[in-house]
This record gives sequence, structure tokens and C-alpha cells, in this order.
Amino acid sequence: MKQDSPTPAENRRWLLILAVLVFAEVNSSFEVGMMYGALATLMREFGDPVGVGWLITAFLLVGAVSAGLSSRLGDLYGRRRLLILTLAFALAGSLIGAFATSLPWLIAGRAVQGMSAALLPLTIGLVREHLPKARVPVGIGWVAAMASFTAGAGILLGGWLVDHAGWRWIFWFSVGQTALSIVAVATLLPPSVRQAAVGRLDLLGGVLFAPGVALLLWAVTRMKGSGPADPVTLGLIATGLLAIAAWVRHEWRHPQPMIDVRRFAERQVGLAMGLMALFGLGTAQLMLVILLLAQQPAWTGIGLGLTATLAATIKVPASIAGLFGAPWSGHVAARHGARRAALVGSVVICAGWVGVLLHHDAVWLLVAEAFLITLGGSILYAAIPNLIVEVAPTDRTSEINGMSHVVRTVGTAIGTQLATLLLASSTVSDAARGAGTHPSPAAYALTFAFVIACAGAGVLLAIALPRRSSAGAPLQVPSQVAGRSESTGNY
Repeated sequence: MKQDSPTPAENRRWLLILAVLVFAEVNSSFEVGMMYGALATLMREFGDPVGVGWLITAFLLVGAVSAGLSSRLGDLYGRRRLLILTLAFALAGSLIGAFATSLPWLIAGRAVQGMSAALLPLTIGLVREHLPKARVPVGIGWVAAMASFTAGAGILLGGWLVDHAGWRWIFWFSVGQTALSIVAVATLLPPSVRQAAVGRLDLLGGVLFAPGVALLLWAVTRMKGSGPADPVTLGLIATGLLAIAAWVRHEWRHPQPMIDVRRFAERQVGLAMGLMALFGLGTAQLMLVILLLAQQPAWTGIGLGLTATLAATIKVPASIAGLFGAPWSGHVAARHGARRAALVGSVVICAGWVGVLLHHDAVWLLVAEAFLITLGGSILYAAIPNLIVEVAPTDRTSEINGMSHVVRTVGTAIGTQLATLLLASSTVSDAARGAGTHPSPAAYALTFAFVIACAGAGVLLAIALPRRSSAGAPLQVPSQVAGRSESTGNY
């Protein structure tokens, strides 16, 4: 157990560890952001918008599976070891992309890069493992802050690299950063304390989980092109749901499950997962809605008619907000519990979206509202892993945080399709003013109402979270759940 009052030398040690973990984690965020910055160029070069879209889809599919399984394997066999292995996969994927001579090879590289989605839950587990107990919430806040900030910065960096050096350089940048991260983790991060004795590995739990999540995500990404009534899409959804149902049944009964689904029945863990799902469904659609609104012609009755470049600058102040919100969330969680941080973040998000619904006819208003929503989102995004850490056994920390990433990924994918359908529910067009159709004011109002409903539900879930018995005191976690004992050691 770490001391409550660390010495200056120990402070320097944990700050170095936190810096290494942040540097390693942002590999995944940069890989996400930079690709979005390069999509338009890649579509022009390959002439296949659908195929280029798979550069995002392949990353998400592999990432959703990796976040759950690799995180659990890190809990079992050592998080530092799995962190290095995950970075090695990211390095290999970046090299495949850098040398790719065709779109299929580029997609393959992005799929391998998708393994990096496990970096965030693994680093959260390592923060808990190596930092003093009192510093864990703040450390998680900084990890979340930099993950959010570098995803936005990656879009700008990717666009700059594509414009000045070519799209291959987004992969060469990843090669360099990932290689440096491997060296830093291997030389500066202390080894895991010990390895848990876990008995026989639950391979079937992993086999059932992976295709179930992948099939659901694949179905959701097909909806925009094929529609929700497409037989293939419906078949993918049905098969994915059956696989997940079989996986839940298997894991519920297994004495040593790969993913302990019984934990999700605990009040705080279940509500944290609900908050993450609502975050993906609603708030994660911020830039989709705001950028579309900002670029829509003013004659439609709602748009501002900005260029793509000017519209993108709306996100810049909002990205900076995340650098303040997430660390502040960690400080609040350390002093008063993660429930208070989650509640504040949820209320701020809801207020921001209500502002968008009522006032969206000026650039400065959208900038202010995007700033407010991102500030609240960063507070909530950092509070959720702290909610999990407050009650999760040490040997399940990365696993449960990894599953929250899966929940967010699936929620975001579903939310994107729902927002797209709502925006298309009512359109306006005028051949005399240019080709194309645009969402009507009523369609935007409907979309805003949907997101506000998600944000409002998030406020209710945050209120329902259990209170701490006293400020700064963690919740008490039973040593056994449903007759199953858990190790509490780090490894």
C-alpha cells in the first residue's frame, strides 16, 4: 500500500510514471484523430469512399474487442506486459499502413492499430497500481484529459501532415511515437508487483465476446448505407445479440470468468456503465451536429454557412476545456468522491445542450456551447473510471474500465446512426440556391431533443449513484460477490 504522505522523491517517481503512462496512452488517441484528418485526401486518392470508411470501421471493430479482452489479460498476467504488447501491435499496424500499396493493406494496418484501444484501460489500471492512493483520482483525470485533447489535436496534426508531407506520414508519426513509448515503458515503468494465480483461462468467454461485439458494430456501421431494414444488417444484429447473450450466460456461471459480468449488477458499476452508454449516444455526437449546423447554408433557416476550416475551429477552444475539466474532476473525486464529479459533469453537459437548442444562430454562441459541453463531458469522462476504481477489485480494474470503453464505442456508433436518421427525418432544398438537401430546423430540433434526453437521463443516473459515507473515504467493497472471492493484490 502506498503511503498517504509521499516524500519528494516518491512524488517525482509517481509524476514520472504518470508522464510515461500518458505518453503511451495518447498513441491511440492520435491514431484516431489523425485518420479523421486524412479521410478526405484518402477518398480522393483511392476513389472509394466506402472502402476508405473501413479505415475507421476496422479500427473500431478490433478496438472494441481489444479494450475488453486485452484489458482483462493485463489484469491476469501483468498490465505492464500487456501495455508493451499492445504498443507492439500498434507499431506493427503503423508500419503496415506506412508501406501499404493498396487500400486493403491500409485497412489491414488500421485493423492491427485498433489493438491500441486497450491502452486507456490498461493505463488506468497502472495508475491505480503505481500511484499513491490519494493521487489515483487525479492521475486518472490527467490520463482522461490528455486522451481527449490529443484526439482533437490529432485531427489538426493529421490534416497538417497530409497537406505538407503526404498521408503516409501519419503512419510514420505513429511509428516514431509508438517506438519511443515502448522504450519508455520498458525502461521507466516499474514491473508489475506480482502475477495472480488464476487457474485455467476462460478461453470460451473471450471467443464468444469478440464476435458478438464485432457483429453489432458492423451492423450499426452498415445502417447508413443499407438502412435499418436490410436483411443482412438485421441478420448481423440478431447473430451478434445471440452471441452476447450466450457469452453473458457462460460468464455468469463460470467460476473464473474472462469478464466478470456479475460486477455489472453492482449499483455503482452498473450506473457507471449507463453513464458511459448515454455519453456515447448523446454527447459524443457533438461535433457531428455542430459542424453540420455551422456549415449548413443560412437560407435553410438554421445554418451559419461557414467553410469547413472555420467550422473546425469551433472545436479548438472546446479541446482546451478538456485539459481543465478532466484533472479538476480527478481533484473533486479525490476529495468528495467520483459521484459529485459525475453529477457536475452531467449537469454541465445538459445545460450546454439546452443552450444549443435555444440559441444557435451565431458563431460565438456555438463556440461557447461547445466549450461548455466539452467541459462537462471531460469532467464526466474522467469521473466514470474513478467511479469504477472506487468499487472494483484491484485485479479487475483494467477489465471493467475496458468494458466501459466497449460500451462507449457501441453507444457512440448507435448514437451516430440515430442522429443521422433524425437529421434526415425532415429536409429542405432549393435548386435555385444549389444542389443537395439539408436537415430542416425541425430535424435539428428533434436531434437536439434526443441528445438532451440522453443528457437528462445521465443527470438522473448520476443522482442515483451511491453516496460516500464521508468526504474522501472510498466506498466499501465486499470481498466476495455471489460467493466468488477476489484477489486484491497488484500485478
